[in-house]
Amino acid sequence: MTGTDLLTGELERLGIDYELLDHEPTDSAADEAAALGLPPGEIAKTIVVTTGAENVRVLVPATERVDLHKLRELLEAGKELHLLTEEALGSEYPEFDLGAVPPLGGRRDGVVVDHRLAALGDVVFEAGAHDRSARVKAADLVALTGARVADVC
Repeated sequence: MTGTDLLTGELERLGIDYELLDHEPTDSAADEAAALGLPPGEIAKTIVVTTGAENVRVLVPATERVDLHKLRELLEAGKELHLLTEEALGSEYPEFDLGAVPPLGGRRDGVVVDHRLAALGDVVFEAGAHDRSARVKAADLVALTGARVADVC
Protein backbone atom coordinates (compact mmCIF):
# COMPACT_ATOMS: atom_id res chain seq x y z
CA MET A 1 0.00 0.00 0.00
CA THR A 2 1.41 3.39 -0.98
CA GLY A 3 1.37 6.57 1.06
CA THR A 4 -1.22 7.98 -1.32
CA ASP A 5 -3.41 4.92 -0.68
CA LEU A 6 -3.13 5.50 3.08
CA LEU A 7 -4.09 9.14 2.66
CA THR A 8 -7.06 8.46 0.37
CA GLY A 9 -8.23 5.66 2.65
CA GLU A 10 -8.21 8.03 5.62
CA LEU A 11 -10.00 10.76 3.61
CA GLU A 12 -12.67 8.25 2.62
CA ARG A 13 -12.98 6.93 6.19
CA LEU A 14 -13.57 10.49 7.42
CA GLY A 15 -15.98 11.29 4.58
CA ILE A 16 -13.82 14.05 3.12
CA ASP A 17 -14.34 14.61 -0.61
CA TYR A 18 -11.01 14.93 -2.42
CA GLU A 19 -9.42 15.23 -5.83
CA LEU A 20 -6.04 13.69 -6.64
CA LEU A 21 -3.79 15.81 -8.83
CA ASP A 22 -0.86 14.24 -10.71
CA HIS A 23 2.10 16.46 -11.56
CA GLU A 24 5.81 16.30 -12.26
CA PRO A 25 7.90 15.38 -9.19
CA THR A 26 8.68 18.42 -7.03
CA ASP A 27 10.95 19.09 -4.06
CA SER A 28 9.16 22.03 -2.47
CA ALA A 29 5.66 23.39 -1.97
CA ALA A 30 6.53 26.37 -4.19
CA ASP A 31 7.57 23.97 -6.97
CA GLU A 32 4.38 21.99 -6.40
CA ALA A 33 2.35 25.19 -6.89
CA ALA A 34 4.18 25.93 -10.15
CA ALA A 35 3.71 22.35 -11.41
CA LEU A 36 -0.02 22.57 -10.71
CA GLY A 37 -0.41 26.13 -12.02
CA LEU A 38 -1.77 27.32 -8.67
CA PRO A 39 -0.90 30.33 -6.50
CA PRO A 40 1.60 29.26 -3.78
CA GLY A 41 -0.76 30.58 -1.07
CA GLU A 42 -3.23 27.80 -1.96
CA ILE A 43 -0.64 25.06 -1.44
CA ALA A 44 -0.11 23.71 2.07
CA LYS A 45 3.13 22.26 3.26
CA THR A 46 3.02 19.84 6.16
CA ILE A 47 5.62 20.38 8.87
CA VAL A 48 5.93 17.61 11.46
CA VAL A 49 6.95 18.61 14.97
CA THR A 50 7.26 16.68 18.19
CA THR A 51 6.30 17.88 21.64
CA GLY A 52 8.29 15.08 23.24
CA ALA A 53 5.02 13.26 23.99
CA GLU A 54 3.47 13.24 20.50
CA ASN A 55 3.95 14.28 16.90
CA VAL A 56 1.83 17.04 15.42
CA ARG A 57 1.34 17.74 11.72
CA VAL A 58 1.22 21.47 11.05
CA LEU A 59 -0.11 22.86 7.77
CA VAL A 60 1.12 26.25 6.64
CA PRO A 61 0.87 28.02 3.27
CA ALA A 62 3.78 27.47 0.88
CA THR A 63 4.42 31.21 1.09
CA GLU A 64 4.95 31.16 4.87
CA ARG A 65 7.26 29.69 7.50
CA VAL A 66 6.11 28.06 10.71
CA ASP A 67 6.79 30.15 13.83
CA LEU A 68 7.95 27.69 16.50
CA HIS A 69 7.40 30.26 19.27
CA LYS A 70 3.70 30.60 18.37
CA LEU A 71 3.41 26.83 18.01
CA ARG A 72 5.06 26.20 21.40
CA GLU A 73 2.55 28.53 23.01
CA LEU A 74 -0.42 26.97 21.20
CA LEU A 75 0.61 23.42 22.06
CA GLU A 76 1.87 24.38 25.53
CA ALA A 77 5.01 22.42 24.67
CA GLY A 78 7.76 24.67 26.01
CA LYS A 79 11.32 23.80 25.01
CA GLU A 80 10.34 20.22 24.13
CA LEU A 81 8.88 21.27 20.77
CA HIS A 82 11.14 20.78 17.76
CA LEU A 83 10.97 19.81 14.10
CA LEU A 84 11.41 16.15 13.30
CA THR A 85 14.73 15.39 11.63
CA GLU A 86 14.83 13.73 8.21
CA GLU A 87 15.96 10.54 9.94
CA ALA A 88 12.99 10.64 12.33
CA LEU A 89 10.58 11.43 9.47
CA GLY A 90 11.87 8.45 7.51
CA SER A 91 11.60 6.20 10.54
CA GLU A 92 8.19 7.33 11.78
CA TYR A 93 6.52 7.86 8.39
CA PRO A 94 8.14 5.23 6.12
CA GLU A 95 4.96 4.89 4.04
CA PHE A 96 5.35 8.43 2.67
CA ASP A 97 8.07 9.90 0.48
CA LEU A 98 10.54 11.83 2.63
CA GLY A 99 9.29 15.41 2.76
CA ALA A 100 5.82 14.51 1.44
CA VAL A 101 3.99 13.63 4.66
CA PRO A 102 0.34 14.67 4.25
CA PRO A 103 -1.73 16.11 7.12
CA LEU A 104 -3.38 12.75 7.78
CA GLY A 105 -3.01 9.08 6.94
CA GLY A 106 -0.82 6.45 8.55
CA ARG A 107 -0.23 7.04 12.24
CA ARG A 108 -2.67 9.22 14.15
CA ASP A 109 -1.22 12.61 15.00
CA GLY A 110 -2.62 15.91 16.13
CA VAL A 111 -3.21 18.43 13.34
CA VAL A 112 -2.80 22.20 13.36
CA VAL A 113 -3.90 24.29 10.37
CA ASP A 114 -2.72 27.86 9.96
CA HIS A 115 -5.68 30.24 9.83
CA ARG A 116 -4.68 31.47 6.36
CA LEU A 117 -5.32 27.99 4.94
CA ALA A 118 -8.45 27.42 7.01
CA ALA A 119 -9.94 30.56 5.44
CA LEU A 120 -9.55 29.20 1.89
CA GLY A 121 -12.26 27.32 0.04
CA ASP A 122 -9.92 24.52 -1.00
CA VAL A 123 -6.45 23.53 0.12
CA VAL A 124 -3.92 21.43 -1.80
CA PHE A 125 -1.15 19.36 -0.20
CA GLU A 126 1.20 16.55 -1.13
CA ALA A 127 -0.55 13.19 -1.11
CA GLY A 128 2.32 11.19 0.36
CA ALA A 129 4.39 11.36 -2.83
CA HIS A 130 6.29 14.13 -4.61
CA ASP A 131 4.27 13.67 -7.82
CA ARG A 132 0.73 13.62 -6.42
CA SER A 133 -1.29 16.18 -4.53
CA ALA A 134 -4.73 16.17 -2.99
CA ARG A 135 -7.30 18.96 -3.05
CA VAL A 136 -9.88 19.08 -0.26
CA LYS A 137 -12.25 21.65 1.19
CA ALA A 138 -10.37 23.42 3.96
CA ALA A 139 -13.43 23.40 6.24
CA ASP A 140 -13.81 19.62 5.84
CA LEU A 141 -10.15 19.03 6.64
CA VAL A 142 -10.36 21.14 9.80
CA ALA A 143 -13.72 19.80 11.00
CA LEU A 144 -13.21 16.12 10.30
CA THR A 145 -9.63 15.85 11.58
CA GLY A 146 -10.34 17.91 14.69
CA ALA A 147 -7.54 20.25 13.65
CA ARG A 148 -6.72 23.28 15.74
CA VAL A 149 -6.78 26.51 13.72
CA ALA A 150 -4.39 29.28 14.72
CA ASP A 151 -1.84 31.77 13.44
CA VAL A 152 1.32 29.65 13.48
CA CYS A 153 3.35 31.57 10.87
